[in-house]
Amino acid sequence: MDSKRTGWTAMVFVLFAALSPAQAADTAPVAQEPAGTPAEHQDFKIEASPPEPGSARAQALAALDTAERLTLYSLQPWQPPETPEAWSKLRSSEFSRRVRELNDSSQREWCHAHECIDGNRVLGSVEVGAADRATVLQALRDSFAKVPNFGFACGAQYRHAVGFFDAGQHYQALLCYHCGQVKIRVDGKDRSGDEQTYEMGDLRAINAILTRAGVRLSEGAEP
Repeated sequence: MDSKRTGWTAMVFVLFAALSPAQAADTAPVAQEPAGTPAEHQDFKIEASPPEPGSARAQALAALDTAERLTLYSLQPWQPPETPEAWSKLRSSEFSRRVRELNDSSQREWCHAHECIDGNRVLGSVEVGAADRATVLQALRDSFAKVPNFGFACGAQYRHAVGFFDAGQHYQALLCYHCGQVKIRVDGKDRSGDEQTYEMGDLRAINAILTRAGVRLSEGAEP
């Protein structure tokens, strides 16, 4: 599989979109159209378009041209704790309330006395030097520039992030290679939700930068 592709391991709304365009042309889609769907609507064409003008994604893409002080992060996503077995006997409303409180408490503890980015614990970071700048910028350009017309039924778990400065603003791009998603924060505030990507750069090269700097990778961060 092309190392620049996103991790296509999750269940997808359009499973064959995980293949390259050339492969997809020779492969029948797994998903079946509902009975009675007109023939002209049964073929799905893979397309990618630029981000919406004025969106956080478009602004972050433009900011890469003059980006300064790149920092690459290794992240460990928070995982919800297991609920006590006895809770299964509770009424649904009470069960939901307890699970919500348990998760809120767990998330607060997860980032207590630890640096976090958007609730993801920072395992370590490295200032990107001149030799690695092109690799990191390319990963960001790939992630920002192409918005695909398909999506994954996959919850993003961010194990990588890149921070940079431009025009006095601090950008942070969270990257989920497993689900092929990106989230953009500006000056510590979310500016986008979990957005689908088409390409995300070379994950092995990104991991190599962290590993050379002695930064621990999150479990599941390998391609």
